Amino acid sequence: MLIFAALFLPLIAFLCLLFLGKKLPRQGDWVAISAVIASFVCSVIAVSEVFPVKTLHYEVKWFSVFVHEFNVGLLLDKYSAIMLILVTFISALVQIYSTAYMKGDSRYSRYFAYLSLFTFAMLGLVLADNLFLFYFFWELVSVASYLLIGFWYEKPDAYRASRNAFIINRIGDTGLLLAMMFIYLQFGSSDFILLTQNAVFPENTWWMTLVGYGIFCAAGTKSAQYPMAIWLPRAMAGPTPVSALIHAATMVAAGVFLMIRTFPFLEDNILNLAAIVGGITAFTGAFAALFQQDIKRVLAYSTISQLGYMMAAIGVGAPEAALFHLVTHAFFKAGLFLCAGSVIDALHKAVHHMHITDPDFDVQDMRNMGGLRKQMPVTFLCFVICSLALAGLPLTSGFLSKDFILNQMLLWSFQGSALDWTLVVPVMGFLGVLCTALYTGRQLKLIFGGQPRYFALYDDQLRYINEFTEESPAVMRRVIGILAILSFFFWFSWIPWDAMKGWFFEAYPMAADEHTAGLWEEFTHAIAHKYTLILSLGLVTIGLGIALWRTGRPNRLIPGFVRKVSYHFFYTEAIAHLILVRTTFLAKKITSWIDRSVIDRAIDMGGIFTVTFAHILGWIDRTFIDGGVNLIAYMAGKIGILSKSIAGSRIQSMFTAALLGLLLILIWVVFI
Repeated sequence: MLIFAALFLPLIAFLCLLFLGKKLPRQGDWVAISAVIASFVCSVIAVSEVFPVKTLHYEVKWFSVFVHEFNVGLLLDKYSAIMLILVTFISALVQIYSTAYMKGDSRYSRYFAYLSLFTFAMLGLVLADNLFLFYFFWELVSVASYLLIGFWYEKPDAYRASRNAFIINRIGDTGLLLAMMFIYLQFGSSDFILLTQNAVFPENTWWMTLVGYGIFCAAGTKSAQYPMAIWLPRAMAGPTPVSALIHAATMVAAGVFLMIRTFPFLEDNILNLAAIVGGITAFTGAFAALFQQDIKRVLAYSTISQLGYMMAAIGVGAPEAALFHLVTHAFFKAGLFLCAGSVIDALHKAVHHMHITDPDFDVQDMRNMGGLRKQMPVTFLCFVICSLALAGLPLTSGFLSKDFILNQMLLWSFQGSALDWTLVVPVMGFLGVLCTALYTGRQLKLIFGGQPRYFALYDDQLRYINEFTEESPAVMRRVIGILAILSFFFWFSWIPWDAMKGWFFEAYPMAADEHTAGLWEEFTHAIAHKYTLILSLGLVTIGLGIALWRTGRPNRLIPGFVRKVSYHFFYTEAIAHLILVRTTFLAKKITSWIDRSVIDRAIDMGGIFTVTFAHILGWIDRTFIDGGVNLIAYMAGKIGILSKSIAGSRIQSMFTAALLGLLLILIWVVFI
């Protein structure tokens, strides 16, 4: 029953805060935090009983339609187990951090209510035992993210960002809905155990291809794969702890988790597509982060890039590697966002203290920072550790997981010829490594390196804002400290350069590759691992060195259009706006013209024809039909008068007329 407690405790906290939040002490933040901590404890105990080989499955009848029964249940296996612990742990840290970050907000209790709903939705998603229940929680995650991204809805950017994220994700969700319908029509069930263990899927059938494309469409949109990633950078308009939760363990992880869940029945063409799109996303996201100025947008594009690595890992046949990177990424990315929140909070307080009213000043603009390592040493140290994990430097968890994915990319490309198209995926992956090191070093230098850059008038003197910047509160420092410590390698493997020697891949062993067996397997793995280490370490070192050396100096080597392409994410949003929005308006104009010039004109001509035809019919009616009737009546009258005159004559006249008539008939019969 612990699994039910782990799931429903955040829901109870949500309902309690929604209706009673403002009446409770401290507006009920302790209710949400207590619930998620208790959920985490229940998760750990429940997982310890089954991990990694056992499976718990609870199922009850939901409803029936004629002979079809729909069941719902909870499935705790090795995939949902690690996600259950990850979601509750990160959510607990984010909520504890938020007690300081959101202090004084007018909707404080509502904020914690939404966080509890978000946690419940994600827990339900990872524990769902079938696609129908999974889809319900999938949509609930979107609803909760809509509420949190637009939490400060009085800001135009916030409500536009929440609307943008909600609408774009509905496009992808259509694919999941169609895939779910096809699967149910084929098997009469959407149970994950049936689909991944017992069902026999026919190969190369049109409906299986549609199922694969539908699942990838949904996962690619939710996990911000190029070009559907345009919603994620805008989602930074919400509170920073929300960004940490979305990027680390909830919304964007849902798409990757869906691909891992459905991996056994995805066809090769779908996996190839996932590998290519993931590789492109890994590079484009990292490249877009190079010249961003907003501290949170750099991290947002960084998340897009890291999600690309996860999707590419699934595409090359290594879903375990994707799950491993999802776990490690959750810790250092949550740490980076919460460190960014610490900086933003400190600058907000400094701005308030100095009474800065400059409308152009932005506390999230890294050009207004610099030299903060002296005022915020704890935040600086934690940010450095998490940044190095993001860049993939040795002794960090990021090095273990990202290099393992790069290794799998190389192994996958070795299956083809020397110049095969599969080389595109590892090439994009290694280019992403270089860009990641570049933007990581640049961000560190802009925020904490160098000297203070922004000054303002205070007490009739020009003073740097750093003079009034202080380290974040103790509760925030403790949270980012925990996440920084969890970004080291030893939590996952005692050998800092080999993830396969750790507990994770003992619990999640890699499937044997039928393309590289025996001695050839050992040879290719050794070569791939060697090349991965050399290339990765070399690119990270070069990237960090260039960034730390050149950041802050005039740089005319990079053309302006390259900076613009990076800053605008390859103009993806503008192109999407052109293709979708402009095309929609053009279609509106065309259909409006067709409506006025063709349809309305046709209707008008039809009306004119109808009136004209009615007049013609009226004339025919009056002239021929009424005239014929009147003629008949006239002739009948004349015949009656004639008959009357004949009837009034003598018998001889009548006989003569009858004889004459008979004679005429005989003549007509005989001669005619």
